[in-house]
Amino acid sequence: MSRTRLRLDLPAGSWLGDVSRGVPSATIRVAETIALDDDARRPADDDGSEALDDDGSDVAATVLIGGADRDRVEDALRGHDRVARATTVERRGDGRTLRVVCRAPVYLPAARAVGLPMASTVEVVDGRATVTVVGDRDRVEAFGRRLAGEGVTVGVAATGVDGPDRTLTEAQRDLVFDAVRSGYYDTPRRCTLTELAEANGIAKSTCSETLHRAEGRVMRRFVDGTGRFDSASDRVGTAAAGTAFSETAAFDERDADGPDADDLDADGDEPVRSAATEP
Repeated sequence: MSRTRLRLDLPAGSWLGDVSRGVPSATIRVAETIALDDDARRPADDDGSEALDDDGSDVAATVLIGGADRDRVEDALRGHDRVARATTVERRGDGRTLRVVCRAPVYLPAARAVGLPMASTVEVVDGRATVTVVGDRDRVEAFGRRLAGEGVTVGVAATGVDGPDRTLTEAQRDLVFDAVRSGYYDTPRRCTLTELAEANGIAKSTCSETLHRAEGRVMRRFVDGTGRFDSASDRVGTAAAGTAFSETAAFDERDADGPDADDLDADGDEPVRSAATEP
């Protein structure tokens, strides 16, 4: 399963968006939300609050407030027309915890509609929420489309893999770790390509090719993590909609200009490059 961290610019009218934009110095974290039954929707007789509509879209949220303007955030929450009640549960240090009975934040019904699991804590600062979802690409894209339909601007902050990282193969990962420990990536290098190959009991050409493939995968994952819902990091060696390129093409482009200084290892030899396609 892929784990994706998204940035959501919340629309006007959203209680989270409006309150956080009104107090941009504050950090608001929604730690837990639960659906309300009919009894929970009814306000206490003496608290002066209004009942919410009985349409199943209301929740009780545990909201944590940080920053110097906590009182302003509380006042803004209580004054918002999509918040029925905001009750202070705990005051501790620079933080404050409230129980807020309110309309469900826009991301919750969208996630439920497409069956996309979401991490429990959502952080909101100045109208922008950061949420982490776990699911396949199709569900994440469907989630993004639903949010866009609600006026939410969606961006990808980072992508990863839920569980052990699979960006690199085991052999690539072991060699990269050894290269870093040995000082191969230091400037100036403390370990040459020849020395690294000998220490790992492999040919110099194999060492060079393995590192180059690993570097390519890491760079593609890094670039794809900042894009929208069109990651190409797992389509190795294929060109797709201009977002990915094959290693063969990359090697050909480098070879056309001749070796750069950075392509020479510390003992003056040019590392052997291979244009073989990854399996």
